[in-house]
Amino acid sequence: MITTRSAKPAHRSLKALATAGAAAVVVGLVPAAAGAQASAPVSASATASTASTASTVAAPQSAEVTTAKASAAARSYTYLQFKKNKKDPSNSRLSLIHVRQISPDKTRSYVLDSWRAGSGLGDAKNAKRKVGQNPCQSNVGWLPSGDYKIEYFKNNFAGTINGIVWKLQDKRCKANGKKGTKRDALFIHSEMKSNGKQGRTEPTRWDGNGDYKSAGCIKLKPSDIRELKGYRSNFPKPTRLYVS
Repeated sequence: MITTRSAKPAHRSLKALATAGAAAVVVGLVPAAAGAQASAPVSASATASTASTASTVAAPQSAEVTTAKASAAARSYTYLQFKKNKKDPSNSRLSLIHVRQISPDKTRSYVLDSWRAGSGLGDAKNAKRKVGQNPCQSNVGWLPSGDYKIEYFKNNFAGTINGIVWKLQDKRCKANGKKGTKRDALFIHSEMKSNGKQGRTEPTRWDGNGDYKSAGCIKLKPSDIRELKGYRSNFPKPTRLYVS
């Protein structure tokens, strides 16, 4: 059974989470097969709700209870969720979701953090003409909706893009109900040098909101992608991305 509650994204740093001792917001239904690492994306609806934890002195527990809790903790995981914004594709949202197995029959999911992100060449000015909103248009349109495997993470990637990256699997778009263009070379990335510092040339220098545009990749500003990377230290590493 999956416990559902509505909530809005909570923006918390690692330091704040460590201080609070718990993730803060329940976001609703987990993707149906996310536990098996494959399925459709989470529901987009989210309304406000926050949770707090109080310190209590626990009585000694049996070995069976301790083992059961350890097993439930071992089944916790994270995934990424990208929500497209048709009014301004350059102002879409990338969220990191933490799923916890509360008990053998209860699962809860929490937004650890959420950031502005872009995909494709669309923005608020050209949104009415739907520029960048055709996922079958290579190097122009945003990436296709669906479930993605995160193939690998690199901290010092060097190539056409550089620095902190997550490589996504290739995805074929759908056109009129049929399979269309195969989109490849899809990453989550920013604009920086391979060592993570800002450079002087356009591909390595973040200049502002115009840099959220991409050839289809998901782009974050440098400080946000570093924050996303930071969660790898204290939480399970995401292996799936859900795009809708």
